[in-house]
Amino acid sequence: MALQENNPDNKHTVPMLPDTNSLALDRTVLANERTYQAWIRTGLAALLSGLGIEKFMNDVEPVLPLLLVTVMLLIFSAAAFLLSAWRYGHLHVRISHLEVDLLPLWIVKVLSILLASCSLLSIIDLLITTPR
Repeated sequence: MALQENNPDNKHTVPMLPDTNSLALDRTVLANERTYQAWIRTGLAALLSGLGIEKFMNDVEPVLPLLLVTVMLLIFSAAAFLLSAWRYGHLHVRISHLEVDLLPLWIVKVLSILLASCSLLSIIDLLITTPR
């Protein structure tokens, strides 16, 4: 919807177009948030795949190849979570001085660290509880 400016001398209203710079900034912020969400989705998919392998294929022999695949998936998920925060923060720093609404960086970092910690704790649990 276009903004309208009232002209007191005339009974007609003149449509005002939105500022293209602010629209471009909004698109940039939204693209950054979509990229962050994609990294988080990728990390969650790897985490759940690793946990699924651990849960449902624990009686498969030989154990070592399955253990390696599971650990690799969990390491990848932790890396995806940490890279998501780094990638979001990289652009956040560049546009934080502008007048746009951004998701606070501390929320992104805390969430990413919490998810990466879950991945790393899953690796520790896997290594402790796996029979040798």
